[in-house]
Amino acid sequence: MKWVIYISLFVLFVSCSSHFKEETTQKPQERIVSRDDATLGLPCFRCHSYDRFSSQTKGAFPHVIHRDAGYHCNQCHPVAGHHPVKINTTLCESCHKLKTFSFATSGFPARFNHDFHGKLGCQQCHLGIFPMKRGSTKMTMDDIYKGRYCGECHNGKRAFSSSECARCHEMKKFDKELVYKVEGIGNVAFSHKFHTSVFTCKDCHTKFFAMKKTQGKMSMDAMNKGKFCGGCHNGSVASDLSDCKKCHKS
Repeated sequence: MKWVIYISLFVLFVSCSSHFKEETTQKPQERIVSRDDATLGLPCFRCHSYDRFSSQTKGAFPHVIHRDAGYHCNQCHPVAGHHPVKINTTLCESCHKLKTFSFATSGFPARFNHDFHGKLGCQQCHLGIFPMKRGSTKMTMDDIYKGRYCGECHNGKRAFSSSECARCHEMKKFDKELVYKVEGIGNVAFSHKFHTSVFTCKDCHTKFFAMKKTQGKMSMDAMNKGKFCGGCHNGSVASDLSDCKKCHKS
């Protein structure tokens, strides 16, 4: 009888030991975490909107593209509470070639040196002043004179004034006279070189003239009302409009 009890206990012990060993050696089921779940686990998104971060708005900084390329938030932003955001420009330059390019929207193309301005820090201009895409901003000299776009810094205080045209614009065509065709009384030749020896570019642009040749848009009636050339040619600042031969040549 004792042998039967001993044998039963031995079989039970072997069976339990085998079962226990099988349970302890079984690997726990791996939990696969999605990329978005991992990103949402960052402390940044306890307060900041993930939807705004993950959206691909035209002209805005493409966070998603950079995340997909394998970059982490703290490679560009120092995670230090609510300190001002800084951008690691060296990291940007490892992919992006910051170079000089031209804006050819007027008769005098403007040069922009991205490499030089980038030393000030990308965040100085993007996204507060300019979107992250060249050509997406249709700026005008009126905008710049009002302190927008380049005028945010080029105000004569933080950087040289935007009225110093030759600092940015290529003035190769500057010495060439503009000829306005007028029927009956003779054409008018306008000399930029002569006028800028007396006035600054800002005295005329964009106060009286847009940044392009106004062929066919001026009339003597408009000038007599103080528009276009009449803004100065009033007998006080410059010769009176009644002195026709001063400008019109047969």
